[in-house]
Amino acid sequence: MKKLVYTLILITMFSLFSCSTTAQSVDYSQQENSSTEGKYLYEMGVSYLSAGNNAMAIYYLEKAIQTYKTPDVYNSLALAYQFAGEYVKAENTFKEALEKYPNSPELWTNYGILLAIQKKYNEALSYLEKAANHPTYSRKEIAYYNIALIQLSLGRENLFLENMKKAIMYNSNYLDPYVSLGDYYYDKYLSNKRVSDLQISREYYSKALSLSFNNPVLYFKLGKVYRDLGQIDLAKFYFEKALKASSEDKQLQEEVKKALLDIIENSTKYENPQQFQNQKQTESDLIKDVIK
Repeated sequence: MKKLVYTLILITMFSLFSCSTTAQSVDYSQQENSSTEGKYLYEMGVSYLSAGNNAMAIYYLEKAIQTYKTPDVYNSLALAYQFAGEYVKAENTFKEALEKYPNSPELWTNYGILLAIQKKYNEALSYLEKAANHPTYSRKEIAYYNIALIQLSLGRENLFLENMKKAIMYNSNYLDPYVSLGDYYYDKYLSNKRVSDLQISREYYSKALSLSFNNPVLYFKLGKVYRDLGQIDLAKFYFEKALKASSEDKQLQEEVKKALLDIIENSTKYENPQQFQNQKQTESDLIKDVIK
C-alpha cells in the first residue's frame, strides 16, 4: 500500500506544476528589458520541464531567476531539481522562495510534497495544512489530497479517508482522489477478500473514468474489479478497451494482454466465486457512503 502512496504523490506533483502560483507584478519601469528576457527564459524553462527535459529546464530557469524573481520561477526551478532527484537543491530553492514569499500556499503545497517524498512527514503536514487553511488558496483540494496520502503512509486510515473526502468536497471533479480511493478499497479487497470493498472500489473507478475519458489505466483497473466480481463479460470489455487505449504504453499493454488471456483461458475460475455466494449486504447499502 505504501508503494502506491509514493507513486501517487509523484503524479500529483506534475498536476501541481500546471497550477503553479500566479506571477507577482514586476516593476517594468526600472528593469523592463531584463525582466522581459527573464520571462522568456522562464517560459522556455517551463516548456522543457513539461516535456520532461529537466536538465534544459534547470538551465533556463537558473538564468531566468537572475532577473525575473517571481514565485513561479522559484516554484518551477525547485520542481525541476526535484524531478531530477536533486532534493537538496530543490529544498534550498523552496526555502529561498519562502523567505521572499512567506505567504504563498502554492509554495507551501509543493514544498510539503517534497518533504513527504523524503519521509519528513510531520514537517510536510505542517506546510500542507497551512496551505489547506489559507483563506485565499484556490486549490485546497490538492493540499487535502496530499495530506490524505501522508496519513495513509503513517497508517492513519481514518484521517486518510477524512482528507480524501475533503479534497472531493472542495473539487468534485478532481480526478486523483477517486483513483486513490479506488486503489485503497481494491487493495483492502486483496487483503481481506471482502466483496463490499471491491464494489466500493468499482464506484470510485467508475467516477474517475467519467472524469478521464478513454483512460487505459482506469479501463484496466475496472477490468480487474469486474473480473474479481465474477462478471467476466464486463471484465473482457474493459480489458479490451484498455488494450486499444494503451497503444503508447507498451508495459501496460503487456499487463492487459496477460490479464485478458488469463480470463479467456480460466474463465470458470472467476465466474461466481464461492466467496460472493453468502454475501448478504446489498450493493445499495455498500456504496451509500461513496462520494458521488
